[in-house]
Amino acid sequence: MISLVVALANLGFYMLIDPLLRKDAAAKSREPSKHDKGTTQFIGVVFAVSWLVLLLSALLNQFQIGIVEPHLVFAAVGVVLIGTGVTLRVVAMQTLGKFFTRTLRMREEHQVVSDGIYRRVRHPGYLGDIVLFVGSGIAIGNVITTVLILGVILPAFVRRISAEEQMLTDLLGQEYSNYRAKTWKLIPFIF
Repeated sequence: MISLVVALANLGFYMLIDPLLRKDAAAKSREPSKHDKGTTQFIGVVFAVSWLVLLLSALLNQFQIGIVEPHLVFAAVGVVLIGTGVTLRVVAMQTLGKFFTRTLRMREEHQVVSDGIYRRVRHPGYLGDIVLFVGSGIAIGNVITTVLILGVILPAFVRRISAEEQMLTDLLGQEYSNYRAKTWKLIPFIF
């Protein structure tokens, strides 16, 4: 039952809240630019797979496959991670405003944003997604679910970050290169 609630809450965030936080039609657009390199579609597929894994974890838990104990401790840790992931994502979206787009695209007035949460981390929105999905797996208390989600989410965002950083370096030049030199991709002092 908890897997269904977690999966639906996670899906609800993306279906209801995420679109409301996007600033305009360009930010909401699913039309990929040449810079996107298929990463938006890939992430969409990965999210769908992750939601399916969350739902199927109910079967794993029913048959006691991959369950970690004490279950309530993992559920609590997972819920905290889910909240942290949502918070990171929302703060990142609010900080970037109209520059936070669904697909990789540049605007004429595009500039490097290096304040707030972007002062130390270049991709806090992606970090929020990773923490949200991995936290969902942990909340369910199933190691197989958590490993599967991490195994599909991380490569998707590594690919996305690579494409995005190439786009920003090409279009913003030295300004973005200087910003990259002073910040971490996802986790300060680690990566």
